[in-house]
Amino acid sequence: MTGERAWIGAAAFAALVLVAAVLAIAGVLSGDDGGGGDAAEDDFGLTVRTGQQAAPPDRPAVKRIRVGGRPDAIAAGAGYVWVTDSFAGTLRRIKPGSERPVDVQASGFPTDVSADAGAAWLALPDRGAVQRVTVTGPEEPVRTMGFPFQVAAGEKAVWAMAQKAVSRVDPGAGPVAASTPLGGNGAAIAAGEGWVWVARGNREVVRIDPDSGELARQGAQVPGAFNVTAGESAAWALGIRGRLTRIDPGTGEPTGDPVPTGQPLDVAAGLGSVWVASANGTVIRIDPDTGSEVGMPIEVGRLPQSIAVGEGAVWVAAAGEGAVYKITP
Repeated sequence: MTGERAWIGAAAFAALVLVAAVLAIAGVLSGDDGGGGDAAEDDFGLTVRTGQQAAPPDRPAVKRIRVGGRPDAIAAGAGYVWVTDSFAGTLRRIKPGSERPVDVQASGFPTDVSADAGAAWLALPDRGAVQRVTVTGPEEPVRTMGFPFQVAAGEKAVWAMAQKAVSRVDPGAGPVAASTPLGGNGAAIAAGEGWVWVARGNREVVRIDPDSGELARQGAQVPGAFNVTAGESAAWALGIRGRLTRIDPGTGEPTGDPVPTGQPLDVAAGLGSVWVASANGTVIRIDPDTGSEVGMPIEVGRLPQSIAVGEGAVWVAAAGEGAVYKITP
């Protein structure tokens, strides 16, 4: 029991450190330098000027769903929305139609969740494993290299990231198929657009070939990189001063100019936009081609720590008020 309590304490401490680090980078280091510049069509960020916005779309519908606790990771897929609370060690699923949370048993303290077409996947650093969960219930945890604190489902596999390595888990096979050393500390992981993407060393985003498991030699330089996602024909990284950088999947290099987003905590791409959750309790919507902010900021409650796109909507886990927000564009 002593060892188990130690791992639980370590997991909770790791989650607290992760929250503090994200807030430090997004809050203390964030800012808008208010730069101008000539507009250039189809170049990300170059059309953005202070106060400039694209024509506003219809205001999206927003609904608050009470889940309790401190929801800090969220994913949408397999017909449900999955939300975890790493402090309490809980997992809940929400059917988009009923919008009623249902408790699901997890085998540890999940610090992250991702979803594919068939299931949700949990990162369980206290178990040194990932766990597959379907509507019928959880399966046996799968051991990985190290202690995975983030997980990404996509590119025909599930990718579990520990501090210095990423393990590949084949969804139907069970055991870990391979492990890729990162050559530095990983901060965030995403899978999509033909690659696995890792924010590494708070300075760059590197790519892993999902077929060979090899790490690309050169990464995209993103100062202060702390979060990454993939979708809408690109990868998207959050970095110093709250800037959002677009990365070309073909070259692995940044394209256009970074876009200031305020005090971002998380980013997701889908439904034709890039969505950024901010520490001020809002979500902003960004045009993936121009970098222009679309419409007005969307209010979603205190500490919107995690955001996901799927099941026809945008979903936000508001850790500061024990709620999930559903945004229907």
